[in-house]
This record gives sequence, structure tokens and C-alpha cells, in this order.
Amino acid sequence: MPAKKPDVLLRAIRSRPMRNALSWIGSTDSGVSLLNRVARERGIYATFNEAQEAAKHLNAKGHEAELLSQLPLNFGLRMSDYPVLVWLNQVRPRRLFDFGGSVGNLYYLYKDYLDLSPPFSWTVHDLPEIIERGRALAATRGASTLSFSPRLSDGKDCDFFLVSGALQYWEDSMASLFAAMGTRPAHVIVNRSPLTERKLSYVILDIIGNAALPKMIRSRSGLIEEFESLGYERVAEWIEPERNITLTYYPGYEVPNYSGLYFRLKKADAPGNGNAPHV
Repeated sequence: MPAKKPDVLLRAIRSRPMRNALSWIGSTDSGVSLLNRVARERGIYATFNEAQEAAKHLNAKGHEAELLSQLPLNFGLRMSDYPVLVWLNQVRPRRLFDFGGSVGNLYYLYKDYLDLSPPFSWTVHDLPEIIERGRALAATRGASTLSFSPRLSDGKDCDFFLVSGALQYWEDSMASLFAAMGTRPAHVIVNRSPLTERKLSYVILDIIGNAALPKMIRSRSGLIEEFESLGYERVAEWIEPERNITLTYYPGYEVPNYSGLYFRLKKADAPGNGNAPHV
């Protein structure tokens, strides 16, 4: 049976000569603009607004899509979860702030491997409509140390900041995020995050079911430099080999695996050592 035309086209695009040509075209801003005319919502963008504009014709939902709060609960621990559990058990935080934590997915995944007894508290920050679902779920599961808040300022007293699979949906800097919280947490883990070896970050659209979400692919070196400028040291890093980003028309922008990093605030810069949080 003869191959369908789209299959033939995809094979041609994925051939080495064509990928080399696409990499060359995509090496300039004008080349990316040209490719975006073909790729449409599967393009490369400079800002979230540009990406959202490209997705208008899809009539898709955003982070409020119910599918997004249900999917992670269907999975067990993944390879990238184990470094997080190691550091949580070593640090033993008292107040954890889970940025973009949906309905408490990680709390339920990790609870059997951590000491979550009081005075420990786990606060999930997310959108109000997702928080409503999370509170209802927590009530049925008796999650007494799990709470929810739509306000970043409710993380001001946390000693451990965890963002897993969500930093890519925050467009602004870490400095602005911590400023909104009113603190620089002593410990920070960024997990399941797509990072690029390119010097500059860029935006793509994450299309999941009926949702289209602008996703920031951060520069790895830029992210590390920003944390260092905020007084942090990089303690550890790891990869999540199960996830990657393939971009048909932009081979030079693909991400072979997601990443995890653990940052610790240097003691001389930590609040309580005569230094006010400089965010």
C-alpha cells in the first residue's frame, strides 16, 4: 500500500540534508519568521503573547482545562522524582511551597516517602479554578498538611520552593517570582523543566488535548546565572530522559531531555544572617 503524502513529506523533512537546511534557515530571526509561516502554531516565538496569537484559530483552553489537572495523577514516580525525594529527605523542610502544583499531584506521589507530620506544611500555588478542585480532592483524601493558595505572597515563609513541570509556564524571571513571594527560599528545586543549550530562551506552544499553553524553553546557562546573581549555588542537577521536545521545522531548537536542578541559598546571603532578601 503506497505511503500517504504526509508520511512522505515528514520523511523528507527529517532527512539529514533537509534538517541541515532547516537548521541554517532557523539560525536567524528572519529565518525563524519564515518557518513560522509554515509551522503556524508549531512555531518558535519570542513571547507568550506571540505564541497565543498563533494559537487563536485553535479555540483552545489554557491552564484551566480540566484534563491538565487530571493527567499527572495517573502516573507513578518517574526517574526525575527520585533526586527530589533524596534532597527533601536530606533537607527536611518545614514549609514547602509547590509552585504550579495543580491539585497536589506531587504531594500524593511523595507522601509515602516523606515525613509529612505537623509542623510540616505543603502549600500548592495554582490558578483559582484548579485550587478549587485540589481542595475538594484533599477533603476526600484527608490530606491535613496540604493547603492551597492562589497568592504567591503565601509562600513568603517557605524554606523550600519546589517547581516541577511548571516553570516553563512562567514567562518572567526568577527574581520577579521571588519578589512576588517576598522572599528568597533557602532551597529551590526546578524539576521536569525543558532547558536549551542555546544562549537565548524561546517560546513554543504546548498543545495537550483541548489546551494550548505557551511554554518557555529557558537557556540553561541563563537560568543558572540568574540563580547565582540571586545568591544561590548550584548543588546538583539531573535529567529526565523520558521527556523531550521534537520540533519538525526547527532541529536546532529541539530539547533531547528535560532537566532538574537543586539550588541552595548561600549562608552569607540567607535571611537571618544580616541580609535582607534582595529580590
